Amino acid sequence: MKLSTFLLVILICAVQAAWATANWPGTKPLKFEVIAAAGGLIDFVPRELSNDLSASIGVPVIVENRPGAGGNIAAGVVAKAEPDGHTLLVTSTNQVVNPTLLPKPGFDYARDLIPVSMVVAAKMLLVAAPAFPAKDITDVITIAKQKPKSVSIAIAAIGTPLHLAAEMLAQYGNIDLTFVSYDSIAQAMPDVMANRVDLAVGAMATLLPQVRRGALKALAVISPQRSPLAPEIPTSAEAGLPALQIDNWMCIMTTGGTPAPVIARLDMEIGKALALPAVRDAFAKQGVDIYHMGPQQLGKFLHSETARYSSLLEHSRVRASSQ
Repeated sequence: MKLSTFLLVILICAVQAAWATANWPGTKPLKFEVIAAAGGLIDFVPRELSNDLSASIGVPVIVENRPGAGGNIAAGVVAKAEPDGHTLLVTSTNQVVNPTLLPKPGFDYARDLIPVSMVVAAKMLLVAAPAFPAKDITDVITIAKQKPKSVSIAIAAIGTPLHLAAEMLAQYGNIDLTFVSYDSIAQAMPDVMANRVDLAVGAMATLLPQVRRGALKALAVISPQRSPLAPEIPTSAEAGLPALQIDNWMCIMTTGGTPAPVIARLDMEIGKALALPAVRDAFAKQGVDIYHMGPQQLGKFLHSETARYSSLLEHSRVRASSQ
């Protein structure tokens, strides 16, 4: 082979390698499989990231909504996908409660789904109906103990932050609440504001406008720290229930067996997108905080959360079959 031909081959190979790196992880579209229907906060996360990720990695980014089965429909798609980093799961507390609630989904949560990035978290707010005679969590516990099952609380699907927060209040407060099931916090709000249901827990950004106009009463932020959105509202920890703590967080997983460099690149690109001012502003308007963790830190977090919720769910009076 002539030297000039050899050098040309090397140049072509170098260009191809650079092109492949720039367009990594390949030419197939990147798919976000979302555990919920379109329109909610968890659906907003991948849609907000998709354009910047597409521009950064050089492939189309598609968002597919697969609600149902407690998140296991979307999770199953990702668990059984090719381990090439092209199929990502957008999930929340489902990732840590489903091993307890739904132990036989047709795949292994620990083996077939591995962490990529934590993305955002939203603080949760405990609110009461306008006529409910309580100003804080201490009052709720006193009233509920005086007359067991007299206090009702709205919950959403089993394993969601809304349900888990209600379980925590009942178990850690040692009170017997009446759970009233809804498809979402939005569906529950008319009944709470009309005094047909006493309590509810939801994302602060969703409930604060109703609190501000007097349609709901804010009782506590379900967190160790007060929220800058409403610094006047006390926390559950201040009421003597430090274990009553939950954020509505959202994370990204991918298929087990995906190479570590692929996962690291995906996390890096997600982190870059989260750092963009336009993205940060968009999430701030939704009332959520950027809460980025890499795969190792996220893995440790998910492990600890799985252990934390296992005992809580084992003592739950609501079964997964009611979803």
